[in-house]
Amino acid sequence: MSKKCILVFEKNPHCEDIQIFYDALMENAKVIKGHKPIEFFAFYIRDEENKIQGGCNGNTLYGCLYIDNLWVTAALRGKGYGTQLMQAAEQYAIEQNCKFIAVNTMDWEALEFYKKLGYFVEFERHGFEKDSIFYFLRKDLL
Repeated sequence: MSKKCILVFEKNPHCEDIQIFYDALMENAKVIKGHKPIEFFAFYIRDEENKIQGGCNGNTLYGCLYIDNLWVTAALRGKGYGTQLMQAAEQYAIEQNCKFIAVNTMDWEALEFYKKLGYFVEFERHGFEKDSIFYFLRKDLL
């Protein structure tokens, strides 16, 4: 006998619940393609009190290192911390045998920053509010 299931919406879901999706998708990728699991990472910039002042996070996904978020507090911007974070992520990608790094940004965020670090626009998506453009960038490693 099957159980009755219902559709439920949750705003700001718990990380543990989202992990269930990742685990199921990774198992499917392992069975079908022989892929190793997605691994998550983060680099942090912390002050003397161990408070986070910046960082980046993402995952390694089937030969790609994807940077999900990059942020540095306003007081540290323009001082090289963002570049240090990206260089650390790139080194990690090399250690993980990734073929490329992917990151996205909006037109009003960090497009030129990523271009200065050797990323190129792979494609762009239009149609966002206030004529914003979403850029998908890539940097090949091998």
